[in-house]
Amino acid sequence: MKIEEKAIEMMKDSFVCDNCLGRSIATLLSGYSNEQRGKIIRQYIAFLIDSGEKVNAELSNFYGIKFRNVKIKLEKPDKCKLCKNFFFEKINETTKEIIKKFKEIEFKTFLIGSIVSDELLKAEEEIWSRVGIEHCEPIKSEINRELGKRIEKLTDKKFESKNPDITVIVDLNENKIRIEIRSLYVSGKYQKLVRGIPQSKWVCLRCHGKGCTYCKGEGKLYPTSVQEIIDKPLLKATGSKKSKFSAHGREDIDARCLDYRPFVLELIKPAKRKIDLKKIENQINKSNKAKVKYLKISTREAIKKLKFMKFDKTYLATVRFEKKIDKKKLKQLKGLVKEPILQKTPLRVVHRRADKFRKRKVKKISWIVLGKKELQLKIKGETGLYIKELITGDEGRTKPNISEIINNKVKKISLDVIKIHSKG
Repeated sequence: MKIEEKAIEMMKDSFVCDNCLGRSIATLLSGYSNEQRGKIIRQYIAFLIDSGEKVNAELSNFYGIKFRNVKIKLEKPDKCKLCKNFFFEKINETTKEIIKKFKEIEFKTFLIGSIVSDELLKAEEEIWSRVGIEHCEPIKSEINRELGKRIEKLTDKKFESKNPDITVIVDLNENKIRIEIRSLYVSGKYQKLVRGIPQSKWVCLRCHGKGCTYCKGEGKLYPTSVQEIIDKPLLKATGSKKSKFSAHGREDIDARCLDYRPFVLELIKPAKRKIDLKKIENQINKSNKAKVKYLKISTREAIKKLKFMKFDKTYLATVRFEKKIDKKKLKQLKGLVKEPILQKTPLRVVHRRADKFRKRKVKKISWIVLGKKELQLKIKGETGLYIKELITGDEGRTKPNISEIINNKVKKISLDVIKIHSKG
């Protein structure tokens, strides 16, 4: 279908605004808005009419045009049958409403998304089925672009399609506007200096954080965590309500991490994005339970990288056994570095992880006898080696194991991560 035929078909039964008319040839010529394209094609059809050609179009489409050679009574048009006058009447008002919602949010870049009514979609589908979709653009695309252009002009914000700070959702179906704020990611490294606190906040599974008799109304099972120590000043600085914590592995609740472990903290719905990380780092490091360093603004992709990192780790374990240690048997521990350790998922975590076998390596092992029943072990192992189970045997689920080799059951283990062998 030729361009003029398409235009006439669109204007056949009722009024179509410049934007919607121009959208039918949106992919033709650059440097024009759809409104400009619509005006041009409308004026061209008016030239045809004024030249004497018979054009089967609703005459209100030419309201305001002054014909020289033909006498036509032109009535003021009704609403555009495609956009219901959004581009003519509502777009500027919608732009102002969006900008009002920006006042309490700190950001640089934005993206526009829109939800249009079934009525508008149906009208557009019906007209495209008649004139064809070649050179056409969906109404949602034009709404998003035109709103973005107006917002950029009226503010110092930049329209950004990839990873914007915020996304504005314009719901024309319910006449609502909502703002979706992209999370802010802060990465760094942490030390856990005390035993008895988890890495992440442990929400009570019985009340799901609401507070109950089991958690004594706290909504969580431990008074604090590494996550909460780190996120407290960050939540305050950004105006976020909650966070998500990801790290390269985790130490047990009763273990310390004396080297620095990489982490990424996701701050959800931050009202502010400009924060003084050096100041916040100093605030966190006032804690005697956890320390941080190298805080910086990061990305969501950094969380994925954490999951694929593989660092050897060195542990220091002070172990108390049930009976006197046979020093002659300790030499046999050197054999642990010669063969892979076969570990089935530990009993203490099998309820939340797949029950399967893993092969891991002990890279180095040394020891100091501290007493008749007490031994200090220094073990370097590859990522994923369960150290406690290497020592206890975990009821036969880890083989070989230290308890079995020296024929002595374990009573107590105090474990520290003393070195994470990262490359930077």
